[in-house]
Amino acid sequence: VVKKVYNALKQHIPCDSKLIVAVSGGADSMALTDGVLQLVREGYCQAQVAHVEHGLRGDEALADAELVRKFCETKGLSFTCKHVDVVQFAADNKLSTEEAARKLRYAALEEETLALQADFIVTAHHSDDQAETVLLKLLRGAGTEGLSGMQVRSGKLLRPLLYLTREHLERYCQLQNIAYCYDSSNDDLHYTRNKIRKTLLPYLESNYNPSIKKALVRSAEILQEDDACLNQMAQEKFQALATRTEAGVVLNVKKWQELPAALRKRILRQAYFLAGGKELSYIHTEALDVLCLRKTSGKYLQLPQKMIGFYKRGSLTIGLNKTIVLLP
Repeated sequence: VVKKVYNALKQHIPCDSKLIVAVSGGADSMALTDGVLQLVREGYCQAQVAHVEHGLRGDEALADAELVRKFCETKGLSFTCKHVDVVQFAADNKLSTEEAARKLRYAALEEETLALQADFIVTAHHSDDQAETVLLKLLRGAGTEGLSGMQVRSGKLLRPLLYLTREHLERYCQLQNIAYCYDSSNDDLHYTRNKIRKTLLPYLESNYNPSIKKALVRSAEILQEDDACLNQMAQEKFQALATRTEAGVVLNVKKWQELPAALRKRILRQAYFLAGGKELSYIHTEALDVLCLRKTSGKYLQLPQKMIGFYKRGSLTIGLNKTIVLLP
């Protein structure tokens, strides 16, 4: 078990990299921290531990932060704790508590990464998390990208333990005599992911497939390959069809419309992201597709992040509202 953790970290963390290690205090992240510590002691990489306290569990959360701090102090690891207000952020942005916590957590980690000029944020996501993620996306009606689940590497985000189980990491902590905490909110079935973990997955294991988690992880791997292939094909077409202008990204719809739907929609999303967009839902992607296929010149479509899609005479322009409304 100890060797598996070490090998997974060595395989996926580049040598001489500078890391921000995201540590909640749970068994998975404490196993991650101890494993990274071994690499640091070998001179393989540099690391700083970052703990994000969400302001949701009062003294229990503060105790988690203290456990992580003491571990780092004992082991000689640099440590920082970031406090965020999830409740206020969720209310201000009309988000669920889960989504607000995720956004603030990654924003805090990215801020720390920028401040320290680190190469990667390393998290302790494991195969059980992957199975839950795939099932969650399936219930929400995701496409290939969503059902692909998480990847070991996504930009500056590294998940080196993604193919180890929760049981592996808990056993690692036992073998290495590492104390870890348990987040009581993980038992709250108000949260969708907790319901999947505590209710749906056990039901599927008992009544349909005892190896359902492995099956979901395997499906994610297959879909990642398919999604990567389609994205590469779309990128090649995108480069031939799209132009960057002062107004935004302009797409040649006449040639775009000849492509299969899977490529058309990926190209629309690539245009949106290149123009400065951050998130684009299935509904907005479909609406953009329809806007172009209907070929009604002069039509606008309001998009997230104060952006707009504007179709006119065989071209689609995606950019900021204030820029595109000035187009002749």
